[in-house]
This record gives sequence, C-alpha cells and structure tokens, in this order.
Amino acid sequence: MNTGIIFHKKFLEHNLGQGHPERPERLKNTMELIKGILKDTNISVLRPEAATEKDLLRVHTERYVDEIKALSERGGILTLDTPLPMGTYDAAVFSAGGAILAGEAVVRGSLNNSFALTRPPGHHAGKGYGGGFCFFNNIAVMVEYLRKRYNLKRFAVLDWDVHHGNGTQDIFYKDPTVLYFSTHQSPLYPGTGRLHEIGSDEGRGYNVNMPLSPGTSGVSFIYVLERLFIPLVKEFEPEIICISAGYDAYFKDPLASLRFTIETYQQAADLVLKAAEEVCGGRVVAVLEGGYHLEAVALGIYSTITTFAGLNGMKESGRLPPQMLNEEVRIRVSDLKNLLSDYWKIL
Repeated sequence: MNTGIIFHKKFLEHNLGQGHPERPERLKNTMELIKGILKDTNISVLRPEAATEKDLLRVHTERYVDEIKALSERGGILTLDTPLPMGTYDAAVFSAGGAILAGEAVVRGSLNNSFALTRPPGHHAGKGYGGGFCFFNNIAVMVEYLRKRYNLKRFAVLDWDVHHGNGTQDIFYKDPTVLYFSTHQSPLYPGTGRLHEIGSDEGRGYNVNMPLSPGTSGVSFIYVLERLFIPLVKEFEPEIICISAGYDAYFKDPLASLRFTIETYQQAADLVLKAAEEVCGGRVVAVLEGGYHLEAVALGIYSTITTFAGLNGMKESGRLPPQMLNEEVRIRVSDLKNLLSDYWKIL
C-alpha cells in the first residue's frame, strides 16, 4: 500500500493571529510526530504547487476569488471569526493545490491513498463566500479538477469534522454525481446540516446529514458509518472516496463537545478503506479540515495515515470517555433511512 502525505511549508506560514485556534502549531506538531514513521515505510511526502485561478473558478465565483485576492493584498477581515491577513490568497491556493495533488496522485495510480495536510481548511467555503477559517473549498476544487482532467463521474465525500460543511453541501446540493455525507455536532456552528437537508432537484437524495447531539460517542459515529455511509457507498459505487478529515470531534477539543477517541478515527479510516477496496480500487483521499486540540489533531492524523498505510497505530493512554451507543443515534439512523428510501434501493 503506497500512502502519500501532501505538505508544503506555506501551510505553516499562514497565521490568523495570536490566540486564534486555527494556528500553524496544528501542523507543526503533526509533522514532528509523522517524521518518526517515514523511514523504511511505504509513506512518501509530496510537495504541491498552487492551484490555478482556473481551478478555483470551477467552484467559486469570479467575484469571490477577486475579493479574496484583493483583501489578501492589504489584509482585512472576511467574517467575524475569520481574519484575512496579508498573504492569505497565496496560502489558500497552495492549500487547494495540495488537495488537487492528493487526488491526482491517487487517480493516476502512483499512490493508493493520500492525506493532504493543508491549511487553511475549506469545507465552510461556498461558491461565493467563506468563513469558519475557510477561504476556498479544497475538496470541491479537487473534485472538479478530477472531473475535468480525468473524466471521473462519481465522487463520495465523507465529512467527519465536528462542524457541518455548509460550503461543500451548498456547492454539490443539486449534483447527483457527488454523494455528500456529513456527521457533525448539532447545535453548533454553522447551524446547518439538518436531517431533512437531502439535496434538491437532480441532487435530491445525494446529500446526507447526521446531526449528533453533544456528548455523542465515537461508537455511535461508527454505527452511523456502518449502517448508513458504507451501504450508500456500496450502492453508489464512487470512483474515489474523499474525506473532509476534521479532528475536532475528539473529546478534548476546545470548540466542541463530542466524545470521539483516537481509536474512533482508526476504525473510521479502516471502514472507509475497506469500502474503497470493494468499490473503487482502494482510492481514498483525506483532506485536513478542523481540529484544535494540538495533541489530538496530531494523533488523529497519525492514526489515519498509519491505517491508510497498513501500519500499527498508536494506543491512546489516559482516561477515556465511556463509549456507548446513543439511542438517539439509532432513532436518527432509522429516520434518515426512511427519508432516503425513495432514492436508494439498499434502504
């Protein structure tokens, strides 16, 4: 199994200011941890190029791209939670380029799977807006690049960040060629991703949301994947599975209240990998989103990459939260199956 890590030093230069949770240390700590597994393994590090403006315009409006470019020249504020310092455009196009390289290397067969360790993140960026620390939607830019360059027809996007990927949902809401599946804490920013938001027009049934109440365990998340995501993927038969990989559902994350553990992410990566081997030749691409507990984001990424590479993961020490299946999750899975049954044979 050949696994690739996509990384560029520009991802460490992007800085939203002192005290901001989306900070360079998220990747500094991660890269220090990963260095220990690079020697004598099948894991390689690839350096991306910047996405082109043409790449961005397959997803975003010209007006929005120009706005980010102009703000980046002088520095400013995009939204209340998202400052836009000078140089942000440069960092953001390299981040999108990192996602493109991660996908392209897998589709071309030089890698079996990959993880783009990119900053800034992207899943809150829609066609004409950003926010939530996001400027361009990295996964969407990758999807549209692969569609254009390699004529791929079907994509699955699993978003396990604790926050709903409102930007990704909006971009693909009418698109039947992209199965978007999000698990996220609710209520929580950005306030979207309700059960009944299942897509519209031709895309109806291809947008799937599983809101999770505060305190929901990793066991409940795995239950959702096993009972919903994996069956849908097997019926949909995507040509590649993409993961918006946030690590802020971890139980110590300061911005949320779910109860995932490192083992949760190992199990999730393993489930996705096995499904991909069955339906799309093992093609899996993860792109980093959130995760703001520095140790947790490093360990979460490490566990995902080692699972991708078929290596032994890291055992978590210390006191862990209880892992019990939430009855509310059982009910919501059943409700969602009923809601989607008109669009999927397997349900």
